[in-house]
Amino acid sequence: MDTASMYEHALRTNMRFASQRGMLNLEQLWDVPLRSRDEFDLDAIAKSANRIRKEVGEESFVAARKTANQKDSEIRLELVKHVIAVKLEEEAQRAAVADRVKEKEKLTAILEKKQDAALEDLDEEAIKARIAELNA
Repeated sequence: MDTASMYEHALRTNMRFASQRGMLNLEQLWDVPLRSRDEFDLDAIAKSANRIRKEVGEESFVAARKTANQKDSEIRLELVKHVIAVKLEEEAQRAAVADRVKEKEKLTAILEKKQDAALEDLDEEAIKARIAELNA
């Protein structure tokens, strides 16, 4: 089942996700942090969904079809895993942006030092000429 179909199924069936703070709907799931100190996070929700999937997912060697509970528990886990994957990707992108900003700040500071050093290397006549240009 593709992601769009899973989302549609979850929304149409009012799927809920067990958490430390009660049942959450799909929209609320996106507001849950990846990590936390009080176990109200996506990892805990995914572990709970996986535990439920294992409980209802007992395989039948006779029945060819999955029950509705098995299907729902698998979709629930896949949706939590999808939210986690998206949030991890966004976290990685934010870290990459922060790294680029930090590197740019370092390079700017180094450039300023080199420019200051270049000005300090000017002889007295060049400094006087530059001051005269700036005063004009």
